[in-house]
Amino acid sequence: MPHNDPHDLPDWPEPSSRVEGVTVRDAREADHAAIAHLTVTSYVDGGHIDPADEYLEHLADVATRARHARVLVGEVGTREGAVVAGSVVLTLPGMPMSETAREGELEFRMLAVDPGVQRRGVARALVRAAIDRAEQLQGIGAVVLTTMETMTGAHRLYESEGFVRLPERDWRLSDIGQAPTDGDDQLYWVYRRTV
Repeated sequence: MPHNDPHDLPDWPEPSSRVEGVTVRDAREADHAAIAHLTVTSYVDGGHIDPADEYLEHLADVATRARHARVLVGEVGTREGAVVAGSVVLTLPGMPMSETAREGELEFRMLAVDPGVQRRGVARALVRAAIDRAEQLQGIGAVVLTTMETMTGAHRLYESEGFVRLPERDWRLSDIGQAPTDGDDQLYWVYRRTV
């Protein structure tokens, strides 16, 4: 059964963190600017997207993501207090943000960590929170994601958390009737983990 509104699902469990020093919680409207900044910065600074690419507008549009999916943040402590250091989007088949999820799968997208706080376990905490939510949702038996070929560090993280690449599900924007914003119809890799 397709899901249309992420906020009407009564069984979305509360997020939790299984990484010391990282707190995972649902994003609040007050977090949107920080999420937009860290998402755009991590994609551009990581060399995954050109700074002039039109897709950056989509990456910065956290309000739309929050209306159409669940957005989680990972916070870390600093001298100034807790700061939003990472973010991830959770979606289910049939929801507007879903690209890859099939029936019985939770999908996560746009996993991003502020480059200034990488290597503190934020991405791992967000991935584990997605896995935990999938395990707690009735009818969900797997977590799936799409990643760019250039995101080799993320690939290592996913594999260390039990995800397996599914080349038979890899796709291109042209496969779904969209034109690439940068002119390059690159191959997107799909990973999946059963729960």
